[in-house]
Amino acid sequence: MSKGKMIAGVVALVVVAAIVAGVWYSSTASATSVATAKATSETLGVIVTASGKIEAASKAEVYPPAAGLLISVDVADGDVVKAGEKLAQMDPAAFQLQIKQAQAGLKGAKAQLDGVNKGVPAAVDKASADAGINAAQAAYDAAKSAYDALNAAYMVAPSPSMATTLTQLGITKKQAYAGLQSAKSGRNKLTTVGKVTLARASAQAAVDSASYALKLAQDNLDKATLTAPIDGVVVFNAVGAPGTDGTFPKAAVGAAVAPGSAPFTVVDLSDLNFNAQVDEADIAKIKTDMTAKVSLDAFATTTFTGKVRIVRSTAVQTTTGGIAFPVLVGVDQAGERLLLGMSGSVDIEVNAVSGALTIPIEAVLDDAGKKFVFVVANNKVSKVEITTGALTDARAQVLSGLSVGDTVATNNLTALKDGMAVRTQ
Repeated sequence: MSKGKMIAGVVALVVVAAIVAGVWYSSTASATSVATAKATSETLGVIVTASGKIEAASKAEVYPPAAGLLISVDVADGDVVKAGEKLAQMDPAAFQLQIKQAQAGLKGAKAQLDGVNKGVPAAVDKASADAGINAAQAAYDAAKSAYDALNAAYMVAPSPSMATTLTQLGITKKQAYAGLQSAKSGRNKLTTVGKVTLARASAQAAVDSASYALKLAQDNLDKATLTAPIDGVVVFNAVGAPGTDGTFPKAAVGAAVAPGSAPFTVVDLSDLNFNAQVDEADIAKIKTDMTAKVSLDAFATTTFTGKVRIVRSTAVQTTTGGIAFPVLVGVDQAGERLLLGMSGSVDIEVNAVSGALTIPIEAVLDDAGKKFVFVVANNKVSKVEITTGALTDARAQVLSGLSVGDTVATNNLTALKDGMAVRTQ
C-alpha cells in the first residue's frame, strides 16, 4: 500500500471518530441533569414538630386574705426569694378591728353559756340571751363579709383556688347563720327554767360560732404579711385596670389588693416546660416520656433535650384558626439562662425504626396513588415502584422495590421517563 493511501485511511478514521464523539457528546449534553442519592440503612426517627414557648412548670400565686391596702412592698419584680420570705405587708388595721369584734362576740357568747350552765332563772333571762344573739350576729356578719368579698372577686376573675376557698367560706356563713337563728330561737324559748337544756345547746353553738369568727379574723391578720410559698423568682402581676396610657398597675405602697387577684407569682425557674401547640392531626401520636429536642429563637446554635411530661386533653385554637393541643415538654436547660416566654419549636420523636432502608423524601414520586422512584444506572433511569413505610420531613423508609446502595434521582422527577438517558450532577 502506498504511503498516500495509508495517510488517507488514517484521516478517514479520525473523521469517523470525531463524528462519533460529536454525536455522543451532543447526546450526553442534551440529556436531563439529575441529582442523585443512594439508598442507605439507618435508624429512622419519626418526629412531630410544633411551635411553642417556655413557661414555668412550678409556680405559686400569692393571694391576699381579704381586700385591703399594701403599706409596704419588700421585693422587686424579678427578685430571687426563698419560701417564707416576706413579699409585702397589708395594712393590719381592718384585720385588728375584726379581731376585737370577734373577741367581744366570743366573750358575750361565753357569758351566756356560763349563765345557762348555772341553771338558774337569771342565767336564761333576755339580757343573757341578747348577748348570745349579739355574738352570733357578729360571727355571721364577719363570715358573710368574707364570703361576699371573695364572691365578688370570683365573679370577675374565677380560679380553682378561689372556688375552693369560696366553698369553705360559704359553709362557714351557713354555719354562722344557723348559730344566729339558734340564738334567736333560744331567746324566744327561754321563758322557764325547764328549758335550760335547750338554752345550753344554743349558747354552746354561739360560743363555737364566735370562736370560729375569732380564728378567721386572726388568720386574716397573720396572712396580711404576704410571703413566698416556694423558692423562686417573684413576678409582679396587675392589680387593677389599665391606666390611660394602657399600662397595668403593679404592687406598690398604697395599692389596693383583693382576694380574687394575686399581686405576686413566685416562679421556680429551675423547672421549666416548653408548651408546644401540637396539631390535632398529630396529637394521637404523642405519649408521655417521649424524647424531644427544643430549639429556641434566643439560642440559635443550641438544642435543648427534653421529655414529654403532659399531654393536655383540651384543645386550643391557634393564631391561624387551626386546632391544637398543648403538650408540655420538660426542658434540660444545659446551663443556659432560659426565661419565661422564649419562643421556638420542638421535635418530638414519636417512633424510631432501626435498620430502615431510607432515601431522601424528595426522591419519591406519587403517581396515581402509587409510589415510584427513578433508579439511575449507566446514565439511564428506570421507573421503579416502591412501598414506603415511616416518613419524616427529610427521609422515607422503603419497604420494597429497592436495595441498599441503589442510586435514585432526587430532582427533575417530572421531566424523567422510564429508560431516559440522564446526566448526573
